[in-house]
Amino acid sequence: MKPPMVKPPRPILHAARLADAVLFWPVLAYVLWGELQPDVPAALQGINDKVLHLTAYFVLGSMAAGAIGRRGHVKWAVLGLIVVGAVIEFVQAYVGRDASFLDGVANGAGAIAGAVFARSILDPLRRYWRYEVDTPSAR
Repeated sequence: MKPPMVKPPRPILHAARLADAVLFWPVLAYVLWGELQPDVPAALQGINDKVLHLTAYFVLGSMAAGAIGRRGHVKWAVLGLIVVGAVIEFVQAYVGRDASFLDGVANGAGAIAGAVFARSILDPLRRYWRYEVDTPSAR
């Protein structure tokens, strides 16, 4: 028999979501700064750049999905990350880096995968703890 999970207080969950929302912006700034640098840092030289793009936007997508309470609004955050990823690839051509369509695809795939991952963790936990989870029809 599985012991019941203790329901965390609503203020703790709210504080976690607020911290996620606040920390999203410096992480986004760091990712954009890194993508506009002329060279990849020495510590990351051996890693495929598509993996770096996918991982960075996976983190951003999961942070955005965790910070947004309503499931219907997550798609707009992900769309915004996809647009930012595409625009930054275009801008890279003007700062001495190679613009790559596949880097843009990796950015978008990472944002989508991160958001899906975060919501697949958060929504069942909210249901388990009987916190309100908006249904797909409730927008």
